[in-house]
Amino acid sequence: MKQTIELRKLRDFGQIISDTFTFFKENFKPLLRSLFVICGVFMLIGVVSSTATYMNMSSVFNFRAENTYDMQTHTMAYFISAFVNAIVLLLTQSCIHLVTLCYISVYLQNDKRQPTLAEVWGFFKYYFWRVLGSSILLVIISCIGFVFCIIPGIYLAIVFSLVIPTIVIENASFGYAFNKSFRLIRDNWWTVFGVIFVMGLIVGLANGLASTPLSLITLMTRFFTVKSFVLPLIIFFSILENILIVTHSLTAISISMCYFNLSEQKEGTGLMDRIEHFGKTNDESPGLPAEEY
Repeated sequence: MKQTIELRKLRDFGQIISDTFTFFKENFKPLLRSLFVICGVFMLIGVVSSTATYMNMSSVFNFRAENTYDMQTHTMAYFISAFVNAIVLLLTQSCIHLVTLCYISVYLQNDKRQPTLAEVWGFFKYYFWRVLGSSILLVIISCIGFVFCIIPGIYLAIVFSLVIPTIVIENASFGYAFNKSFRLIRDNWWTVFGVIFVMGLIVGLANGLASTPLSLITLMTRFFTVKSFVLPLIIFFSILENILIVTHSLTAISISMCYFNLSEQKEGTGLMDRIEHFGKTNDESPGLPAEEY
């Protein structure tokens, strides 16, 4: 029988990283299906906004007219499209993060059975507005921390990374999740920071496979004599960029692994759950293999 990964358990730094990829691999198809279906609209908008941004950037680099007004018009069009693209990118990443957390929450409730799209969508609709409001509050508080001093802002950003997983996985209120995140992070801040830093590098490198060629193509259009292939290339890499954005799911999984690890340290919820299932028959615990003698 195929062994499924146990989420509620103690892990060291290396195990958090390795189990993140293990969970992603074991749930590759159903998780990606949920991500592309639920976040697909944002990805399509992202392709359009990204293409417009890089085309406007190309127009600015290649503009040689002496008309200052036209130059300002091209520059303004670029900044507007870049701003819209940044907003769409942020919304897409946020939805990917939430869909992943909803998938994990359903996975737990189903006793490690892979969730269906309908189940994930139901959780997504239920938590969307609560998570949106909570995220806005967390961003405001983090910005205040960065304004007063950069170090408090960085500290709070790592602490707040556990708030949304707590809300979704425990169906908790913002106040409860806010307080619990500080309790969990105590004496473990560097571990969570290290996981987020390493996963950020991995996800950044993956997304760079599309964003780097896009930037190079845009910059080099000034020296190309034939520009008919520029638009198809920009569209292609914009599509690739918005496909690779699903790798942000890895960050959400790794933060969830941190949450489970710290919860197990502080509360032992996974141990208590295993004790409750100890000695039950296979009918009572269908997710467990039958005993052999």
